[in-house]
Amino acid sequence: MRIAVTGGTGFVGTSVAGLLHRDGHGVVLVSRGRRRSRVAGADVGVATADLTTGVGLAEAFAGCDAVVHLAAIIVERGRQTFDSVNRLGTANAATAAAEAGVGHFLHLSAIGAGPDPAYPYLASKWAGEQAVRISGVPHTVIRSSVIFGPGDGFFTKLATLVRRVPPFCPLPIAGDGRALFQPIAADDVARCIALALERGPSRDIVSIGGPDHLSYEQIIDVIASQVVSLPRFKVHVPVMALKPMITMTGALTADPLVTPGQLDLLKLNNITRPDAVLDAFGFVPAGFAAGAAYLRKGRRARKAAP
Repeated sequence: MRIAVTGGTGFVGTSVAGLLHRDGHGVVLVSRGRRRSRVAGADVGVATADLTTGVGLAEAFAGCDAVVHLAAIIVERGRQTFDSVNRLGTANAATAAAEAGVGHFLHLSAIGAGPDPAYPYLASKWAGEQAVRISGVPHTVIRSSVIFGPGDGFFTKLATLVRRVPPFCPLPIAGDGRALFQPIAADDVARCIALALERGPSRDIVSIGGPDHLSYEQIIDVIASQVVSLPRFKVHVPVMALKPMITMTGALTADPLVTPGQLDLLKLNNITRPDAVLDAFGFVPAGFAAGAAYLRKGRRARKAAP
């Protein structure tokens, strides 16, 4: 097949495009900028398009059998808002795919997507799903738990936070640390997407996650085991006590390590069935603890610095 991948030069997009290319498909990497891709070949094309306006999408999707829509944001920056990217951008992509006669539009959404405005990110992902449904394009929606791997935007930032805590100081845990996650590797998400494309559109919502339900505190423990050399004792800090500092820090940097909205998400579990991938796609995904060694990179780099 010839497959367009929005966000094809990003974190998950690199894994997806690489696997599709290795499987013999022609790939079109669709992105807003000119970010260089690690996927290259005679049958790998690059297209520039703006999801928020729709400009360039029809040209990017022309002649494609399928579109994998990955482009989304988890932190708002300027005009790149949840509504403009996750909702409107998805609507524009689905509409363009339908008009181009694409046979399968696969949309990567998030576990927990729903209309509750108290959680703007999840509400925007839910609105994107609804836009896909009403566009008329044959589709599949995959909702994923948090995705890990080199270049991720969640676990790598948590590793940075853990690494910044001085030795012999308490390691702060936001809230009660009990919120459950089901981390899944980017390569396993790519494998699920490739298998879904082989099957064709289902118009279903398929939820995926790794093999383990891990609490936020357990995730911090795994990360600490990778990035710090000494055991740390932990202290729980109420989310409301952290919010003023996080809000102030976010106003001073374009890429905050955590946002108030992300702290709010710690009130929710982010899980599906532990055997969800095995049941839906026939394989057992990698566990987070076994795959977290990539987080050591920052520690090695710091030790090597003069």
